[in-house]
Amino acid sequence: MFWQISFWLLVVILVLPFPFKVFGYIKGSDDSTLSVKIEESANAIFMSIGLVAFYGYINNQVYLSPIFWQAWLLIGVLWSIVAIFWSPKLAYATEIMGKNRMRIAAGISCVLYIPLFLAVYFYAF
Repeated sequence: MFWQISFWLLVVILVLPFPFKVFGYIKGSDDSTLSVKIEESANAIFMSIGLVAFYGYINNQVYLSPIFWQAWLLIGVLWSIVAIFWSPKLAYATEIMGKNRMRIAAGISCVLYIPLFLAVYFYAF
């Protein structure tokens, strides 16, 4: 049950808002910089790919090869670590929300992604 809830929560966070974000980018209602838009879009797309492995783990189905998911996991973990030290999105969020609120939001985000990384790890190995 934990895995199902975690999976669907991430689907709601990553996949459902994406078309609206892209629409906001095209319409011009999002005033963030291009680097923030690129990072946010790339992160959403990359993490959404991991949802395929998460779904496969939950339903005991094989999608792609284990080496693909091992590489995805390595890139995902490294990407997440690098984002702590350098991220246009987090810099922009700091301007908007302030440093303390941004740290809280980033911490919550990290906690939400832990089940994804664990599921992909179990799936890949």
